[in-house]
Parts: sequence; C-alpha cells; structure tokens
Amino acid sequence: MQIETQLALGVYSDASADGVDISLIQTDGMDIYQKKQTLSRPYPNEIKEKIFSLVAANDFSQSQGMQEADRLITEFHENIIQEFLVSIRKENLKPNVIGYSGHTIYHNPQEKINIALGNSEHLAHRFKTPVISRFIQTDFAAGGTGGPLFAPFFDALTRSFEKPLVIISIGGIASAHYIGPLGELQSFDIGIGTALLDRWIHQKTGAEMDFDGQWAAKGSIDDRLLARLLKQNYLQKAPPKSIGRNDLENLYEHVIGSDTATGATTLTAFLAETIVKSQKFFPDRPKQWILTGGGTLNPTLLRMIRKNIKEPIQTATDLGFDKDALGASAYAFLAARSLNHLPISYPTTTGVSEPVTGGTLFLPA
Repeated sequence: MQIETQLALGVYSDASADGVDISLIQTDGMDIYQKKQTLSRPYPNEIKEKIFSLVAANDFSQSQGMQEADRLITEFHENIIQEFLVSIRKENLKPNVIGYSGHTIYHNPQEKINIALGNSEHLAHRFKTPVISRFIQTDFAAGGTGGPLFAPFFDALTRSFEKPLVIISIGGIASAHYIGPLGELQSFDIGIGTALLDRWIHQKTGAEMDFDGQWAAKGSIDDRLLARLLKQNYLQKAPPKSIGRNDLENLYEHVIGSDTATGATTLTAFLAETIVKSQKFFPDRPKQWILTGGGTLNPTLLRMIRKNIKEPIQTATDLGFDKDALGASAYAFLAARSLNHLPISYPTTTGVSEPVTGGTLFLPA
C-alpha cells in the first residue's frame, strides 16, 4: 500500500456549540509535516438557540426543526469554508480532502447512535473536494464506543515528547489520551466537561460561560453536592468508554437550588476532580500532563487541577499549539489516515476488536 501525503482541511465543531474551527495541514496520516492556516468563527445566536432547543426537546426525528437546523449548520459551515479557501487562494493552496465532524447534537454509545448536523455530500459537491465524515458512526459499526478518536493525532503531535504523557481535552466533554513510551495508546471520555458549568452560568447570568473562572472564584464548594455528583456511575466505569452531552441532564438537576457562585464553584471542582481521578485508569503514571480545549481559559479550574497532580502540567498554549485549531487539525489528520487506510480506532481507545480505519467518503459529483 502506498502512503500518500495529503493537503487536508479539517472542519470541527465541539459539543459546547461555541462555533466552528478550520485547519489546513500537510500530512500522510502518520506524521504532520506542516500546519498551513487556521480559522475560527463563533456560531451566531440563531444557530446556538436552534441547537440548544433541539437538545432540550430531545426530539431528533426528521422533523421540520431538525431539517432547518441541518440547513443552517450546513450553510454556516459552507460559508466559513468558502471564506477560508478564498484566504489561502493567493498562496495557491487547495486541499485534497476535507475531514468533517459536523455538529453532534446526540451521542448514545450504549445504543450506538450519533446524530450530527451538517451535510457532507453537499459540501463535497459545493467545493468539488472529497469529504470524509461519520467517523463516530463507522466506529460504532466496528463495535467501538464512538470515541474519543484523536489518539493517533496526538501521538503524531507529540512524537518528540518524553513519554508516557497524557493529553486532557477539556471541551463540552472532557477526554483523556494516554501515550506510552512505545507508542501505546489509550483514550476515553472522562465525563461531562465544561457543558454543565456553561449551562449553569448561562441560565443564571445569561453569559455563555464562566469567563476567567470569576464566578467559581467567588463561591465555596458545597461538599454534599460535590459528593452526589461524584457518585455518577459513569465515573467508576473502566475504559474504553464514551459519553454524550445528553447525559448531563441527570447531573444538572442536583445543582438546581444552589446560588450562582456556589453552583459554579462546585461544578468547577467536580470537573477538576473527575480529571484528577481519571489517572487511576492510565496504564502507567504519566511524566507530564498537557491540557487543551476551552476549559484551559478558566484559571480557577486550572488551579484546582494543579492542586492535586504532582507531575508537570502544561497547556497547549504553553507549548505553542493553537488550542482552537487542534480539533480541526485532528479531523484533517483522520481524513488523511482514512484515505491511506490507516487505523483510526483501536481496542484500547474505543474498544473495537482490532485496529480499524474509519470514516465515510463522499465524492463530488
């Protein structure tokens, strides 16, 4: 099999519904040779409210609301991709493939269901470029948990780093990626990430998140509430494992009744505690921790995490990585691996029986 280098464009939208990130990299799916350009754009309120209303209604049938949301997401992603392609045209750059996440609004590993908004076929036709998407669905079909899927990407990104190390991605969902000294890979979703805290702050104050951890810094931890949250069965389950945003409903009801600051502090402590406790599942003690994702912008959260971890902790920003582009770069990398028929899922990352490639290829007309 001949391994070919691709100029791959990644388009990624995190479960937190902040917006969409785009990254262009040169890669063969084993090594990352060059990062070309990146772009991030927030979702307009119309799209955010549409996503949140669908999730709240818990109705993902082919309703008019779903069709409208899919159209809005596809159009927005299309416009941002077009903006990006125009910006790189002067450098005579044109991607060979697009790795596309869509926007997941429902993820249920137990029933092997993942519902994502965004029309891959439409994008392939619009940009006359092959699009590879549905990585989660193909992992389900192979017997996996549907994610996390970024372990091969993080392995390539940290090729020169001392191992073992662990990369913690703190987005709407928090996930761990362990890389051993011989390239051993392990991944799992730690649990609900910033989604619970973001929802609390939005409901209480109207803000999108706890900016700079200000609310969490004001309050005190409700120990009884924290203990209830930490009893969540998922946290005791051994990997491989995956969780969806829809699992936060039974957690959120415990917080109702708290004042704004106490709720924010306790939810932040809960997230920090789940991250710290996740190390009991690692094959070996990591020599360093790398934190990435939107959660790294919360100094109160970082302070709580650092308080209980002895090993050196750095953020992606500390290391010179563009944290906003890592998810998009990962999808570009996965697309290149898919084209070269390289494994994306492993028994130790998603629970498949053997290493398998993944993704569905959509060709332009």
